[in-house]
Amino acid sequence: MAKNKDTISIVTINRTTENAFVLKGNEISNYELTKSSKSNEFYITYIPYKDIVTTTVEISRTTPEEEINDAIVIKTYEDLGLDAADDYKITYNESPTGSNDSKFYNVFVVNNAILNGELSSIASLTHYIDYVAQAPFLMSALYKRNILVSDGVDCFIYLQKDDAFLVVYQNGEYFESRSLRYNLKYLCDKFSEATGNKIDEQSFYKMLSTEGINLENPIERDHLIQLFDDIFFYLGDIINSINKIHGLNIQNIYFSTDIGHIIGVEAFIEDRLGLIAKNFDFTIAINSKDFNITQLDVLMMLTAQSYISDKNNDYNYSNFLRPPPLFQRNSGKLIAVAVAALFLSCAYAGYQYAYGMYNQSLTDAKTEEFNKKSIEENRIKTTLSNLQKNINETKSLSEKENKLLDSRRTLLGTIHDKKMNYPMKSVAIYNMSNMINDKEGKMNAIIGKDNNLTFSIRTDTEKKMTELLKNISNTKGYSVSTKSIVLNENNHTVAYESNISVEVE
Repeated sequence: MAKNKDTISIVTINRTTENAFVLKGNEISNYELTKSSKSNEFYITYIPYKDIVTTTVEISRTTPEEEINDAIVIKTYEDLGLDAADDYKITYNESPTGSNDSKFYNVFVVNNAILNGELSSIASLTHYIDYVAQAPFLMSALYKRNILVSDGVDCFIYLQKDDAFLVVYQNGEYFESRSLRYNLKYLCDKFSEATGNKIDEQSFYKMLSTEGINLENPIERDHLIQLFDDIFFYLGDIINSINKIHGLNIQNIYFSTDIGHIIGVEAFIEDRLGLIAKNFDFTIAINSKDFNITQLDVLMMLTAQSYISDKNNDYNYSNFLRPPPLFQRNSGKLIAVAVAALFLSCAYAGYQYAYGMYNQSLTDAKTEEFNKKSIEENRIKTTLSNLQKNINETKSLSEKENKLLDSRRTLLGTIHDKKMNYPMKSVAIYNMSNMINDKEGKMNAIIGKDNNLTFSIRTDTEKKMTELLKNISNTKGYSVSTKSIVLNENNHTVAYESNISVEVE
């Protein structure tokens, strides 16, 4: 069987409505069991709540883990008064309501005679039933498939023609369930009794599914409203009892039936129970509305998808499972071991010979490869030696060229400095003449040596001489190194004379 839930065909078999549907991809269609292909389809059905006996068993926390199963089974037989001569399938899960001294377990009992007897007619057509679910556990698929959020306390109420039950889930896990007396047939009988007119079941179901509680006939409407008042008063007692006993706070109510949604039920849930009415109408296929499909059919499809993903058989009640593949059975494993032993004994000698030949060919190939690589290694070494010699020669030549380049760079720098920064002596003489004339001085002589020019200058006042010297000192490129003032004795007049040495920078 294919394991991909997106390609496998899921066949749901509803034992209550006697309808079968097949889900392939995201579309459903009617299905005929007589035309089943067996190997290419996954078959799922469920056990109605009326066929399940439930109880709660208290076990001491001091009981060893390996003895818990036997303790639960024994206590279940005692509490329910089960007939030891009958064969029962008993499953259980731990309830979150425990104490310091005890653990509590929800126990589910199904008579194997019912399973074998009522399911054998299906298995005779399909050969296998891959999964048989308990009705109250179908809702867990809504949480596993992330359709509902696993947070809070939800209550599901479902009415069938001859069965009805209430189941509570806390944080996405089964918590408790109760059987209800108000199934659809019971409602039909009570309605006929109240109106005084016998109405056949199909007409009553059609009336409920199309008109809901607000019937056109006022008398019939009043009787139906009174009947639903009784139902929700009864449901309110059960819900309040569960809340009180376990300290719960049921927040959401999902209400549905095998005939679909009953218009007007929301008002009873909100007014009589004071709870939020949620839409119990989950879809899994794009064409669901085209078929008379119930919510239990949808839940079976979701359960099948979950099972195909995780293969969890904890709550699978099928006694008609497919046999595992041949080599997963004990006989298949024995055959596999015998074939493997024969193959190994026959192949050992051939393996040794082949392995020896392989090693020899591998040695020859590696020797040839080594010789080739040795030749290549010598060639590379010679090439590297020549390259290193060329590198050394090039490095020596480069050092010589760098020395010559540095020498020329120094010469060019000196020439550039002379051209850009050295003022010509003629320019210096010109500038000095202007400064001397500006102070009404007289230049007696000019003596030049290297970068120094010595000017012999005379002025008629000390002030003019001082200002002249100051101007020369402040002029960029000149500096005064010597200076003197002398008296002219020839004509007995005072004159100021100075020898000024100017260094041209």
